[in-house]
Amino acid sequence: MPDYLNLEDEEIIYYVYNLNWHLPQEIQDEAMEILSEIQPEKVGFIIPKYGKPCWQNGVGIIKDMGYPRNKEALPKLASLLQDRNWPGALEAIETFEQLGKKISVPHIEKECVEAIKCNNNDWLEHLYFATESLDITELDFSNPVTYQLMKKAAEELN
Repeated sequence: MPDYLNLEDEEIIYYVYNLNWHLPQEIQDEAMEILSEIQPEKVGFIIPKYGKPCWQNGVGIIKDMGYPRNKEALPKLASLLQDRNWPGALEAIETFEQLGKKISVPHIEKECVEAIKCNNNDWLEHLYFATESLDITELDFSNPVTYQLMKKAAEELN
């Protein structure tokens, strides 16, 4: 079993906020190095909900970790697909591409369900962009109706 850094949650959060692209590069680099060694069950901390300037660096760490080590971060990675203009969103798509459909689709489909509940067509359009980029089709979704609703919303915006 690999040796991981056993950091407390507060320490991880400290380093996560040091991923901020407004900080000096050496601080970001140190944070990336440390966070790349945390235990797999804590990887979900790497993309903070309220830390947009930290997202791009966080996605890079998650991408480099690979699967299954990055498994706990995949729901947060999928949440970045809410807007493809957000930092790290396009890199999140690349990460999902590397993971393959079997791993990626459930996370993306869950985001679609949430966007439908919120009646957020912009979000659905961004998710549709991601599914198109990943060559995900209606047949890949466990519920084809979810895919159809996402596609319809996206087409109505374009």
